[in-house]
Amino acid sequence: MTTAPVVPTGPSPDATGAPGTAKTAGLAVASLVAGILGLCTAGLGGIAGVILGIFALRKIGRSGGALRGRGLAIAGLIVSVCTVLVWMLAAVVVGVLLLGPESKLMEKDVARPKAAAPPADARLSPAAPTAAAPAELTLDLGGGVTMKMVLIRPGKFVMGSPDSEEGHQRNEGPQHEVTISKPFYMGVTEVTQAQYEAVMGTNPSHFRGPTNPVETVSWIDATEFCRKLFEKTRQAVRLPTEAEWEYACRAGTRTAYSFGDDPVALGEHAWWAGNSDKTTHSVGQKKPNAWGLYDMHGNVRE
Repeated sequence: MTTAPVVPTGPSPDATGAPGTAKTAGLAVASLVAGILGLCTAGLGGIAGVILGIFALRKIGRSGGALRGRGLAIAGLIVSVCTVLVWMLAAVVVGVLLLGPESKLMEKDVARPKAAAPPADARLSPAAPTAAAPAELTLDLGGGVTMKMVLIRPGKFVMGSPDSEEGHQRNEGPQHEVTISKPFYMGVTEVTQAQYEAVMGTNPSHFRGPTNPVETVSWIDATEFCRKLFEKTRQAVRLPTEAEWEYACRAGTRTAYSFGDDPVALGEHAWWAGNSDKTTHSVGQKKPNAWGLYDMHGNVRE
């Protein structure tokens, strides 16, 4: 698993609309359709008048008709053109009414279907957490297996790394400020093989160990894990965004690592090429960052 999942801090919003005034809305729609049909009839009549007026003028011109006949034809043509212009203006007004605030008010009156279960890649719930939101959350995966999560509060941070930083890569710049506007819970460790197996019923990992991080999984596998975890816990679980992950990894710092700039201390905080013996290890064995998250710098690639 590339990273620990996250869950929103509040329940999913209730997508059920206000109870039914659908009958009233239906009458309004019927009235509007009748008005539009009337406008269309008038418009077609005006267009027909314009065509007939032009035809009459041409006929009179060719036959050398009387001036009075020509005047009547011109008058009829002017009346028909005015009818068409009025019809076009009325059509514009109807369009404004259909697309304007009134249509939105009518839409609110119609009962809406109840929201379905969130998809595997559902984003954060817009519901704000209560003041008493717990700092930690534990999900029961069944069979004595649990998943501990910690609350990540909103804030701002500088995303990316400076060009001068050792090991800097092009896709890590340019640096820019990012605002995490909503709190969320994040798993304190990488997803373990025991947790993955409790949810998915299988363990595809190469380096076996129930408390080792699960690996050899695709992004599709990870999102399916989140979907099934939702079915088990009724919590809207998903993968963190890139910005959320870096924000949680930095834990309020602007240094190369969450513990500072000196890579000499890396072995105290991470399993990496210099100390891992080319295998994964049990999660949570190294020092956490300031927000209580383990293995953000090592063990398996995130």
